Amino acid sequence: MTKRLMTAVLLALGIATPALADVPFFNATCPSHIEVHSDAGGPVFLNGNEAKLHRFNANYYEAVRDHITVSISVNPDHSLAVSYTKGGASGICQVNAHQRQGRKVQEPVAPKLAMTTSEMSRFCRGEAASHFNVRPADLTVNPSFKVGNRYVAQGWFDGARGSTFFNCFFDGQGHFQSLN
Repeated sequence: MTKRLMTAVLLALGIATPALADVPFFNATCPSHIEVHSDAGGPVFLNGNEAKLHRFNANYYEAVRDHITVSISVNPDHSLAVSYTKGGASGICQVNAHQRQGRKVQEPVAPKLAMTTSEMSRFCRGEAASHFNVRPADLTVNPSFKVGNRYVAQGWFDGARGSTFFNCFFDGQGHFQSLN
């Protein structure tokens, strides 16, 4: 009886509980060289090591290991939104294209972008924050645009030595390539 009462109180307060089910199968790549793999129902692995998984509700989970927190949100259409925090850096992770819609899809006849141009800008913000060791909120990243056969997102931030400008490059399919 006491155990049930304590569980009910913790759930009512919205405190995270260990998650053993419901987390979907997916693979994702995050800035700062973080690889995420989740089996359907758990566990979740960060860079090949099993993470501690917390279930906040049926649509939100967090996996934690070695000062890395990965947040997993399941949207109403069953698509996934995955983000990370590592030290002072945070950003958006790129979910495998076949799992982005929450189910396997057939390859399109016409090539589609791995991420939208607005997602490219957000992804660039996370990469730059990690690379320059700056808070994402301190960065300005402009909308990405197509140049030749690739996409570019340009950004800047003010630092002790003045403004620093950077470019994030994505290939023609929308996959991140580099930060200069």
